[in-house]
Amino acid sequence: MSSSHFQFKEHDAEGLETLQAIKEADAFNLWMYQQIAPFIKSPVLEIGSGIGNISECCMREGHDLIMTDIREEYLQFLKGRFPDVGHQIIQLDLVDVAFDERYKQYEGKFNTVFALNVIEHIEEDDKAIKNAIKLLAPGGILIILVPAHPLLYNKIDRHLFHFKRYTKSELKRLMQLNQLQLKTIQGFNALGIMAWVYGGHVARKGVIGGNDMKLYNKLVPIAKFLDKLFLRKLGLSLIAISHKKPN
Repeated sequence: MSSSHFQFKEHDAEGLETLQAIKEADAFNLWMYQQIAPFIKSPVLEIGSGIGNISECCMREGHDLIMTDIREEYLQFLKGRFPDVGHQIIQLDLVDVAFDERYKQYEGKFNTVFALNVIEHIEEDDKAIKNAIKLLAPGGILIILVPAHPLLYNKIDRHLFHFKRYTKSELKRLMQLNQLQLKTIQGFNALGIMAWVYGGHVARKGVIGGNDMKLYNKLVPIAKFLDKLFLRKLGLSLIAISHKKPN
């Protein structure tokens, strides 16, 4: 399910509220980061850093990280949160019409590019993947996390300006059409499916609030257990790990 009526807003009130709620969920953020950590090699580019919830985990492990976002308000937030690395925070639009010219200095520079909960916000997702690949060094790793299961699309997705939720076959096809060597696609956060359905169909507000994430943060050990039980074949999200083909 998708919508073609979203317009870019410089002030993303719903997204900011969600990111601030998730900021307090340290166990959840660490768990998400741990899913991609084994594949990360510096230098690293994070697409859509938001307010730095995953950035913090990545830098804590000592990675050379460039943080990016399309919105100026998030860039300023990042610079306030990470003042010592302000020079490593840049504005980046994956579907900029002048992408090749504007980001030429970053072409082929990174061993890892990751975008967690980003691609679903971009209607031209194929173009976004193509441009992300340009930033990778030969043999570099592209890590994508997107929401799963189109049937779960609800008012939370709409409030967060998600164009779509992905099937595993659709995400696989998106990687392969762009000449990526797909390593794995796995589910993440099966327990979150119930919370998403409740929040999107029962709760009135239709956004992820701070109290919701505080509660869910305490449930992370159970969520981890369920993901192992389901062999990571089921999840609220999908994580794809791919390699750019060597020259």
